[in-house]
Amino acid sequence: MTMELIFAPSPKLKEKSRLVEDSEFGPELSEHMQNMHNKMKELRGIGLAGVQIGDLRRILVVDSGTNPIMMVNPEIIDKSDFTTVFEEGCLSLPAARITVERSEEITVSYKTPEGESKEESFLELEAVAIQHEIDHLDGITILDKVSRLKRDIYLRKIKKIRRKIKHRIEQNNRLYY
Repeated sequence: MTMELIFAPSPKLKEKSRLVEDSEFGPELSEHMQNMHNKMKELRGIGLAGVQIGDLRRILVVDSGTNPIMMVNPEIIDKSDFTTVFEEGCLSLPAARITVERSEEITVSYKTPEGESKEESFLELEAVAIQHEIDHLDGITILDKVSRLKRDIYLRKIKKIRRKIKHRIEQNNRLYY
């Protein structure tokens, strides 16, 4: 599978991911998720969900700089009542910075790519990143957390950027012919 990042407003980002079946665990899934981690680091992100590269399985990787986390079939089983506010970015939404309120601490039940069951608690940045990536698995992006007006402004902005890029590519192609 190629590691092409999917960008908003692609309808693919709205698709819900399916559970990973028992037969899918093992070295192949582990290698795939390691490749996801590498791609995420290459793009200077701290989280990446399978759906963002066209893989509709419930898989995600998070690395806030302390310890890479690879989760298969993650499920938040507990959230603190205390919340934190972060200005979140997203690899699939370039140039978007959206303030989102999330639980400060979460407990997640998940499996490793090899199939080992785990239950672990996460705080602050790791908790925020994991919640962000689980949202992706459920077809939710940070654009769904803002008003329609702010979402429309962002989408117009991204269309304008794409037109500029396309125009530059066309001009460069003319220079070489």
